[in-house]
Amino acid sequence: MTTDEPGEPTATVDSDTSPRKRITRIVIVIAVLVVLFGLVLPQIIDYELVWEAITELSLEQLLVLSALGVLRVPTEALIYRAMLPGLGIARGSAAYLSSNVAANVMPPPASSVVQYAYFRADGFDGQASMTGAAGSFVFPQGARIVLPVVAFVVLLAAGAVDTEALVITGISLVVVGIVAWLIRLIGPSETAARWLGAKLGAMISWMLVKFKRDPVGDLGDAVVDFRNNAYAVVRERWLFGTIAVTLNLGLTYLILVASLRAVGIEAEQLGLAAIFACFAVSFFAGVVIPITGSGLGVVDVVMVSALSAAATSGVDVNIIVAAVVLWRLFYGLLAILPGALTLTKFTKENSELLHDASRQLQGEPAEGAL
Repeated sequence: MTTDEPGEPTATVDSDTSPRKRITRIVIVIAVLVVLFGLVLPQIIDYELVWEAITELSLEQLLVLSALGVLRVPTEALIYRAMLPGLGIARGSAAYLSSNVAANVMPPPASSVVQYAYFRADGFDGQASMTGAAGSFVFPQGARIVLPVVAFVVLLAAGAVDTEALVITGISLVVVGIVAWLIRLIGPSETAARWLGAKLGAMISWMLVKFKRDPVGDLGDAVVDFRNNAYAVVRERWLFGTIAVTLNLGLTYLILVASLRAVGIEAEQLGLAAIFACFAVSFFAGVVIPITGSGLGVVDVVMVSALSAAATSGVDVNIIVAAVVLWRLFYGLLAILPGALTLTKFTKENSELLHDASRQLQGEPAEGAL
C-alpha cells in the first residue's frame, strides 16, 4: 500500500468543528428520536403490551435471533472487502461494529469517518480508503433504493400488487433513473464529473448552512477520484459486492421474519411477500430521510406502519411494534456494546487518524500524510 495522497480532496471548509457543534448535532438526533418514540408512537401503541410480548419469548427464539444477528456482522465486512480486496474479515467486522455505534447516534458521515480511519490504519492509502468508506455506504444504499422494485416483482409473482405498491415502485424507479443518469454522465467525461462535484458541493453546502453547519468546498476532485477508483473496483469486484450486499440484506430480512414469528404473527396473518414489501419500503424511507446513518427512527416507524397496514385485521399493532423492536435489537443494537468497546480501543490508539479522517470526509485538506 502507498501513503501518497495526490488525488484526495483539497477543498476547504470553515475550521469550526468544536465539541459544542458536535454535541449540538447529537442532541438534535436524540431529540428527533425522542419525539418519534416518546410522543408519536405512544399515541397508537401501549409500551407495556409491547414489553410483555417481548419478555414472553422462549430461550430458543432468542437464540435463533441472536444467531442471525451475529451471522449478519461478517456480511458487513464482506461488503467492505468488495471495495478493498485484501481487507481481513476480522478487521472489517471491527470496522463495522465501531461505525455502527456512530451510525446509530450521529448523522452521516460519522460512520464513514470511522470506516475511513480503520482502512487507513490497516495500511490502505488515502484514495483507496476514501473509496472504501464511500463505496461501503453507497453500495448498500443503492441496493436499498432498488428494493421496492424487487418487492414489486415479488408481490407480482404472489398476485398481491396494489396501488400503494405501484406508487412506491414508481418513486423508486425515478430515483434509480436519476442515479443511472448521473453514472452515465460522469462515466466517460472527467469534465462532467468535475461539474457534478461542483454542483453537489454547492447543494450540500446550501443544505448545511440552512442547518447552521459548515459548508463544504468544490467536490470536483473528490468525484473524479472516487469515480476512477470505484469504476476499477466495480469492474473487478461487482459480483463479490452483489453477493455480499444480497447476503447482508437477506439476513436482515430473515431477522424481521423471525421477530414477527417469535411474537406470534403467523404466515396467514402476514405472509413472506408482504413482509418483504414492508421491509423494502422501510429501508427505502431510511435512505431518502437519513436522520441517522442507520435509519434508526424513520425505518422503524415506517416499518410499523407498513406491517400494520399489510397484516390482517386481527393483528394487534402492539405485537407488530414488539416484533419491530426485536428486529432493531438483533439487527443493529445487539452490536452496540461490542462496537462501543472496539471504537473506544481504536480511538485511544488512533485519535489523530480519526481527526484526519473527519477532516478528509468533510472536504478539508489533511494536516499531513499518515
